[in-house]
Amino acid sequence: MTDTMIKASATWVTKGPDLAANNWSNANFHVGNLAQVRTTGISNHKTWPWVQANKYLLPVDPANPFAPDAQSTGEPYLDVAYFHPEPEVLQPLRDNLRAQVKDGKTHYWKSPDALNMALPSFTRVAVADHDQAMLDYSFKSYRSLKARTFNEFTGLWSLNAQTNGWAVQGLAKAMLALPADHPYRAEYAKTLRKSVQTLKFLQRHDGFWGATGKDSAATAMITYAIAAGINAGVLDRETYLPHVQKGWQALLTALDADGTLGWVAARNSWKPASAGDTGGFAVGSFLIAGQQLVPLTPGC
Repeated sequence: MTDTMIKASATWVTKGPDLAANNWSNANFHVGNLAQVRTTGISNHKTWPWVQANKYLLPVDPANPFAPDAQSTGEPYLDVAYFHPEPEVLQPLRDNLRAQVKDGKTHYWKSPDALNMALPSFTRVAVADHDQAMLDYSFKSYRSLKARTFNEFTGLWSLNAQTNGWAVQGLAKAMLALPADHPYRAEYAKTLRKSVQTLKFLQRHDGFWGATGKDSAATAMITYAIAAGINAGVLDRETYLPHVQKGWQALLTALDADGTLGWVAARNSWKPASAGDTGGFAVGSFLIAGQQLVPLTPGC
């Protein structure tokens, strides 16, 4: 498993397109890339140069300064700060999030994928800085988004399977960032459980999840979220581990001989994916799924 993670990340940084861009897809990849480093101890030395080239900035549009997509770049900055704790690495992220808290409006999260793009960074910065106002604000934003886009009866978020993948991936990240006894953690875990109770029935016979066919991105995200839930003790291992293992095996079939992850549907798209479709964001989710699977698969 760890060898496969190393191969997939090495292939992407060698062959992936648009690697220099400061955008949400590369941000999701670099979260996975550093998860691979933390898991295997093997670095391709690509994330820190990418962060430095970004000058620690978020790709903010002045006309929409609190867009979750731009804030997603903050998550790999938080991860890289483990290795490079210089204050300047996180200052632009802190400034942006604090400005949003001061603004106070909770309508900026318009789609469930905001739970992955923004909620983890808000939660982690708030916990690190003991900033209760930030923690409360992000929880209110979550509740506002949930009221608009979550079906309490089905346990599913609006749009399609990948959208649900983004949502449960972000909820799992935020849950892991909070103390075990924190009430917000309990709420995120509750919603995660409700979602995966339905998602487990939507897993295809071949192990993939997808809106109109198999989608490696949705599969990696949901596999990660379920594995993280098992590791955190909020999902029953006996019930859910078979779905994690089946999802991981499906992802392995989507890797070609060179280590390129195929069958990646475009973000939140209803268009079917093909074997040649790939994307950095999906590779990142594949890598964090692997990180969560390692403790569930001794000796892998």
